[in-house]
Amino acid sequence: MIRHRPVAALLSAAVALLAACSAATGTPRTIPRLPVFGAARDVYDGDIGDPFVITQPGSAGHPESYVLFGTDDPPDHLPTATSPDLAAWTHGPDAIPIDPVWADPDPGDRYTWAPAALAVSGHFVLYASVQSTALHRECIAAFTATTALGPYRDALGHPLVCQPAMGGSIDPSVVRDHGLHLVWKNDGNCCGLPVSLWEQDLSTSGLALTGAPHRLLTSDEPWQGGIIENPALLQASQGGWWLFYSGNKFDVAAYATGLAWCPSLTGPCRETSTRPFLAGAGNQYSPGGLDLFTDAGGRRWAAFATWNRPARRGRFYCCRSVQLALVLSS
Repeated sequence: MIRHRPVAALLSAAVALLAACSAATGTPRTIPRLPVFGAARDVYDGDIGDPFVITQPGSAGHPESYVLFGTDDPPDHLPTATSPDLAAWTHGPDAIPIDPVWADPDPGDRYTWAPAALAVSGHFVLYASVQSTALHRECIAAFTATTALGPYRDALGHPLVCQPAMGGSIDPSVVRDHGLHLVWKNDGNCCGLPVSLWEQDLSTSGLALTGAPHRLLTSDEPWQGGIIENPALLQASQGGWWLFYSGNKFDVAAYATGLAWCPSLTGPCRETSTRPFLAGAGNQYSPGGLDLFTDAGGRRWAAFATWNRPARRGRFYCCRSVQLALVLSS
C-alpha cells in the first residue's frame, strides 16, 4: 500500500483571490460566476503527473472503485493506481505495456504522456500522447481494453489525431455531452510555433474524429510563457463550459492552472483573468495537469498534480503528488 499524506489546503484562498481579481478587472458579465473547489487533499505520492481518474461502478459482491492513470513513474509508459475510496491508493500495472507499431520505442518513458480514458459499449478506450516514427512528432493514440486497468492495446494502427505542421498533438481529454468530444493541445512549443487548445467531435465508439476541429484558446497571457496545455472541460451551471488548462513549462515554479469560459463546446473561449486560477501553496508547488471525474455518489472532483519538493536551480526534478479537490459549484 502506498502511503498518502495528510490534507493539504491549496484551493480555497486561491479561488477567493481569483474571484476578487476578476471583479476588480471587470470580467464581462457574460462570463458566469467562477467555479469553486473545496480544499485539496494530497492522496498519492507515486510521482504521477497529469492524473486522470475513472470510476468503476460496483456490482454484486464488488463495490465501486477508482483507477488512476498518469505520466512518468518509469519504467511504466503509463503508470496506474487503484483505490476503493479515493484516499488509499495501491500502485498498479503499466496501462500500455506495448508501444504502438507506428510509434517510437519508449523504454525510458520519454515519449508517452497525459492519458485520458472512458467506458464505451462494454469496453474501455484510453487516449495518450506517443511519438510517431514517421512524423517525428507527438501524436494522440487510441487504445482499448476489456477492463479499466488494462492492459491497453493500440486500436487503430495509426494516430487518432496529429498536427505535424503545428508541432504535433498531445494532452488529450474527453468529455460527454450529447455525444463524445476530444480536446487537446497542438504541441507548437516543441518547435517555436503558436500553441492552441482544440476540440473535435468523436464517433460513438470513441475511435474516430468526426466533423471539423475547433480552436478554443491560444496562449496570450504573460504568465503562460507561450505555453498552454492539458485542457479539460466542465459544464458551467449557468451556461457554457469552463476550460481548465495548464500554463508555462511543467517543471518551473511559474507553472499553474488557468481558467477560460467557453459559450459552447466549439468556442472560442475567453480568459477569466490575467492570472492563474490555481497556484501552489505550502509545500505543494505548481499545480497542473488538471482533469475532472464523477465519483460513485455523483459528486464532481478535480484531480491534478503538484510538485512536492522545492525547485533546484529554477527547475523541479522530483516528485509529483496527486491532489483531489471536490467541485463545490460550477
